[in-house]
Amino acid sequence: MPAMRFGTRKYWGRLRLSLRSRRFLLARRALACTLLLLAVLLAVRPPAGQGPSGARASPASVPVVPTGLSTVPIHLADAAVAGLLTRGAHVDVVTVDDRTQSRQVLAGDATVVDVRSPPSSSKFLGSGDKGPLVLIALPRETATEVAALSLRNPVAVTLR
Repeated sequence: MPAMRFGTRKYWGRLRLSLRSRRFLLARRALACTLLLLAVLLAVRPPAGQGPSGARASPASVPVVPTGLSTVPIHLADAAVAGLLTRGAHVDVVTVDDRTQSRQVLAGDATVVDVRSPPSSSKFLGSGDKGPLVLIALPRETATEVAALSLRNPVAVTLR
Protein backbone atom coordinates (compact mmCIF):
# COMPACT_ATOMS: atom_id res chain seq x y z
CA MET A 1 0.00 0.00 0.00
CA PRO A 2 1.51 3.34 -0.92
CA ALA A 3 2.08 5.88 1.87
CA MET A 4 -0.28 8.81 1.78
CA ARG A 5 1.38 12.12 1.43
CA PHE A 6 -0.14 15.31 2.58
CA GLY A 7 0.95 18.56 1.09
CA THR A 8 3.20 19.41 4.03
CA ARG A 9 5.42 21.59 1.93
CA LYS A 10 2.41 23.46 0.67
CA TYR A 11 1.02 23.82 4.21
CA TRP A 12 4.27 25.18 5.69
CA GLY A 13 4.65 27.56 2.80
CA ARG A 14 1.21 29.07 3.46
CA LEU A 15 1.88 29.25 7.20
CA ARG A 16 5.20 31.00 6.60
CA LEU A 17 3.50 33.56 4.37
CA SER A 18 0.70 34.21 6.85
CA LEU A 19 3.21 34.68 9.69
CA ARG A 20 4.92 37.36 7.65
CA SER A 21 1.69 39.10 6.72
CA ARG A 22 0.99 42.66 7.82
CA ARG A 23 -2.09 41.65 9.84
CA PHE A 24 -0.16 39.10 11.90
CA LEU A 25 2.70 41.57 12.41
CA LEU A 26 0.26 44.17 13.81
CA ALA A 27 -1.34 41.54 16.08
CA ARG A 28 2.09 40.56 17.45
CA ARG A 29 2.98 44.19 18.15
CA ALA A 30 -0.36 44.80 19.87
CA LEU A 31 0.16 41.74 22.07
CA ALA A 32 3.69 42.88 22.94
CA CYS A 33 2.45 46.37 23.91
CA THR A 34 -0.35 44.88 26.04
CA LEU A 35 2.08 42.63 27.89
CA LEU A 36 4.43 45.56 28.46
CA LEU A 37 1.63 47.69 29.94
CA LEU A 38 0.51 44.80 32.15
CA ALA A 39 4.06 44.36 33.45
CA VAL A 40 4.31 48.08 34.25
CA LEU A 41 0.98 48.06 36.10
CA LEU A 42 1.97 45.04 38.17
CA ALA A 43 5.34 46.61 39.02
CA VAL A 44 3.79 49.91 40.16
CA ARG A 45 0.79 48.49 42.06
CA PRO A 46 1.35 47.84 45.80
CA PRO A 47 1.10 44.19 46.92
CA ALA A 48 -2.29 42.86 48.01
CA GLY A 49 -3.25 43.82 51.55
CA GLN A 50 -1.31 47.08 51.57
CA GLY A 51 -2.96 50.44 51.36
CA PRO A 52 -1.56 53.55 49.72
CA SER A 53 0.63 54.24 52.76
CA GLY A 54 2.31 50.85 52.45
CA ALA A 55 1.12 49.59 55.84
CA ARG A 56 -0.42 46.15 55.98
CA ALA A 57 -4.17 46.18 56.56
CA SER A 58 -4.89 42.77 58.02
CA PRO A 59 -8.14 42.14 59.91
CA ALA A 60 -6.35 39.75 62.23
CA SER A 61 -3.64 42.20 63.29
CA VAL A 62 -3.98 44.38 66.35
CA PRO A 63 -2.63 47.94 66.10
CA VAL A 64 0.44 48.73 68.16
CA VAL A 65 -0.32 49.86 71.70
CA PRO A 66 2.00 52.40 73.37
CA THR A 67 4.42 51.21 76.06
CA GLY A 68 2.90 50.86 79.50
CA LEU A 69 -0.59 50.08 78.18
CA SER A 70 -2.34 46.75 77.73
CA THR A 71 -5.13 45.82 75.33
CA VAL A 72 -8.30 44.51 76.96
CA PRO A 73 -11.12 42.87 74.98
CA ILE A 74 -14.62 43.61 76.27
CA HIS A 75 -18.16 42.85 75.16
CA LEU A 76 -20.53 45.76 75.65
CA ALA A 77 -23.89 45.40 77.37
CA ASP A 78 -25.49 47.26 74.44
CA ALA A 79 -23.98 45.90 71.21
CA ALA A 80 -25.37 48.84 69.18
CA VAL A 81 -22.97 51.23 70.93
CA ALA A 82 -20.03 49.44 69.29
CA GLY A 83 -21.15 50.92 65.96
CA LEU A 84 -20.46 54.40 67.35
CA LEU A 85 -16.89 53.60 68.33
CA THR A 86 -13.91 54.27 66.07
CA ARG A 87 -10.19 53.68 66.47
CA GLY A 88 -8.60 56.27 68.70
CA ALA A 89 -11.86 57.29 70.42
CA HIS A 90 -11.59 57.95 74.16
CA VAL A 91 -14.16 56.27 76.41
CA ASP A 92 -14.88 55.59 80.07
CA VAL A 93 -15.70 51.98 80.99
CA VAL A 94 -18.52 51.63 83.53
CA THR A 95 -20.47 48.78 85.11
CA VAL A 96 -23.11 48.26 87.78
CA ASP A 97 -22.03 46.65 91.03
CA ASP A 98 -24.39 43.73 91.75
CA ARG A 99 -24.20 44.00 95.53
CA THR A 100 -24.82 47.72 95.99
CA GLN A 101 -26.68 48.38 92.70
CA SER A 102 -24.53 51.45 92.12
CA ARG A 103 -22.47 52.42 89.11
CA GLN A 104 -18.77 51.84 89.18
CA VAL A 105 -16.25 53.46 86.82
CA LEU A 106 -13.77 50.75 85.94
CA ALA A 107 -11.49 52.86 83.75
CA GLY A 108 -11.38 56.47 82.70
CA ASP A 109 -10.00 57.76 79.42
CA ALA A 110 -9.49 54.36 77.76
CA THR A 111 -8.52 54.43 74.08
CA VAL A 112 -10.41 52.28 71.58
CA VAL A 113 -7.86 50.20 69.67
CA ASP A 114 -10.25 48.23 67.42
CA VAL A 115 -13.84 47.04 67.10
CA ARG A 116 -14.20 43.47 65.85
CA SER A 117 -17.35 41.89 64.46
CA PRO A 118 -18.71 38.97 66.49
CA PRO A 119 -17.33 35.55 65.58
CA SER A 120 -19.63 33.14 63.79
CA SER A 121 -21.55 31.05 66.30
CA SER A 122 -20.31 27.54 66.87
CA LYS A 123 -22.17 24.62 68.36
CA PHE A 124 -19.03 23.76 70.34
CA LEU A 125 -18.51 27.20 71.86
CA GLY A 126 -22.16 27.96 72.51
CA SER A 127 -24.65 29.89 70.44
CA GLY A 128 -24.90 32.95 72.67
CA ASP A 129 -24.16 36.03 70.56
CA LYS A 130 -22.40 38.59 72.73
CA GLY A 131 -22.05 41.22 70.01
CA PRO A 132 -18.90 42.89 68.73
CA LEU A 133 -15.64 42.70 70.63
CA VAL A 134 -14.17 46.08 71.55
CA LEU A 135 -10.42 46.26 72.17
CA ILE A 136 -9.39 49.09 74.47
CA ALA A 137 -5.96 50.24 75.67
CA LEU A 138 -5.57 50.78 79.40
CA PRO A 139 -2.72 51.14 81.90
CA ARG A 140 -1.50 47.70 82.98
CA GLU A 141 -2.70 48.10 86.58
CA THR A 142 -6.25 48.89 85.49
CA ALA A 143 -6.34 46.39 82.61
CA THR A 144 -6.43 43.27 84.74
CA GLU A 145 -9.23 44.63 86.92
CA VAL A 146 -11.33 45.63 83.89
CA ALA A 147 -10.76 42.25 82.24
CA ALA A 148 -11.84 40.36 85.35
CA LEU A 149 -14.89 42.51 86.07
CA SER A 150 -16.05 42.52 82.43
CA LEU A 151 -16.33 38.73 82.56
CA ARG A 152 -18.64 38.88 85.59
CA ASN A 153 -20.69 42.04 84.99
CA PRO A 154 -21.96 43.64 81.76
CA VAL A 155 -19.97 46.76 80.89
CA ALA A 156 -20.86 49.92 79.03
CA VAL A 157 -18.82 52.82 77.69
CA THR A 158 -19.38 56.55 77.73
CA LEU A 159 -18.04 58.46 74.78
CA ARG A 160 -15.82 61.49 75.37
